[in-house]
Amino acid sequence: MGVAFSYTNGIRSWLFAITSTVVNTEDGNTQSLSALDLAVHTRRRKAMTDTYRNFVSRRDFMRLSAFATAGAALAACAAPAAPADQGGSEAAEPAMEDTVVSLWSWGTAMARYRDPEGNDIFAETLKADTGLDLELGMVDHPDMAAKLKAALPAGTGPDLLNTDFDIMGPFWGFVEPLNSRGEAEWGAGWKEDTFSGAALSEMELVAGIVDMSGDALYLPGNMQLLGWVYYWIPTFEERGIDVSGLNTWGDFEALCESFLNDGIAPLGGYYHPANLVDWFKSLVEVTGPGQLAEVQVGNGQFTDAGVVEAFDLFAKVYNDYMQEGAIGAQDGNAVREPFWNGTGERPMINIFTGTPYFGFLNHESEVIRDAMNNHVGTFLLPGSKGLAATDAGVAMVSASERKDNAWEYMKWRTLGPGAEQIASTGQPMGAKAIEVPPQNTDFDKNLGEPLLEAMVTGDNVFRRVLCTDVYQQLGIVLPGVTADLITAEEAAQEVQDAFDQSCEQWVKS
Repeated sequence: MGVAFSYTNGIRSWLFAITSTVVNTEDGNTQSLSALDLAVHTRRRKAMTDTYRNFVSRRDFMRLSAFATAGAALAACAAPAAPADQGGSEAAEPAMEDTVVSLWSWGTAMARYRDPEGNDIFAETLKADTGLDLELGMVDHPDMAAKLKAALPAGTGPDLLNTDFDIMGPFWGFVEPLNSRGEAEWGAGWKEDTFSGAALSEMELVAGIVDMSGDALYLPGNMQLLGWVYYWIPTFEERGIDVSGLNTWGDFEALCESFLNDGIAPLGGYYHPANLVDWFKSLVEVTGPGQLAEVQVGNGQFTDAGVVEAFDLFAKVYNDYMQEGAIGAQDGNAVREPFWNGTGERPMINIFTGTPYFGFLNHESEVIRDAMNNHVGTFLLPGSKGLAATDAGVAMVSASERKDNAWEYMKWRTLGPGAEQIASTGQPMGAKAIEVPPQNTDFDKNLGEPLLEAMVTGDNVFRRVLCTDVYQQLGIVLPGVTADLITAEEAAQEVQDAFDQSCEQWVKS
């Protein structure tokens, strides 16, 4: 099993001690953190994949792989019942079958539509705008892969799925290609005319997974840009800090050291798998620019020097620049509270911020709304790049018998009034014509303009980790390096082993 597996066994109880609860993410998801333990048992797909690859096409392989274990997200899952209908908050007359459309989703902004008082008006607004009757099945994010594994091969899934890159890998073969519909509606070049560059590049990546390059397997919804630090403007002004001068990693280290010299931990941070991986991806761009994109497709190794160095730099950030115990901190709200209150105790919060935090513009707390509108600024992590990705798209299930209804919903949610509603909450969209409206406060110049412009024109890399098993393994080894339970070299080897054993579909010939 090697050194890395011995480490994995040794760290299991420690991981459970710091990650045995379910937490809420900024965009409303829930994440079962104890699921990290399942990642220990992800090395078991190679024999099956090798057998099937000898005689099935790549697209058929992707469909068949839904029956196989797909990383920790699918481990030990019995076939569940389909999600309950949650399409409306009040009892309603049964809808005519020819107006029904069903959607399964996790807790993304793409599954919410609320009035200014916070009341759910999703189904009734869709009905008023399109005449469609929505059957919405909400699924906890950690459970979505198991739901899809049970339903899609059996043909018992919904008409539509809100997609998530980290979940959909084994299931793209079950969705309907959309080029023919798009071309019939808008003509050739419809994707390039309609969607931003960041959205298009991810659409092409997904199509390539099932050897359908050039087609569209989903329409992109809300987009995200992370890898930017939020800072408290009054504190920086009092100390005479000009963020435009923060251009290199050395500049950032000097900034952090200046706070440490005054007894202040400069960054607030906490444990969350996506948070850890976002930091790692950003730091690899400091220590080995461009290397992570290459090693994820088999060009190079996770044990290459630039990637290994990022593990040590990650530990330095969490141990030296964040509050004590950040790697085990569970409550993100508690970590952020001193920042929102502007006490000076927490001048910055980490890069797990960016455009997803625009949702705080609508927070119930007046203190947080005031902070976002008037006192918070942002800058790209010096020496690194932005992390851009689609938060959620909408895909049509190929087995759906209501494809016309599904298409009408997709246009409404990604290009029409449904998209405008999401943008009104501060969420940037993949559609170029849908813009986040100004707040007419300092938010526009401090946060809105720099982040929204960087989404379109910035120097960004793809936020997602291509292979789920690599993502899961990073979630295990990064806390271990931080706690000095494993070396950076051992951590890198553990991740490389996961790639070698489970991620061969990403290796280029």
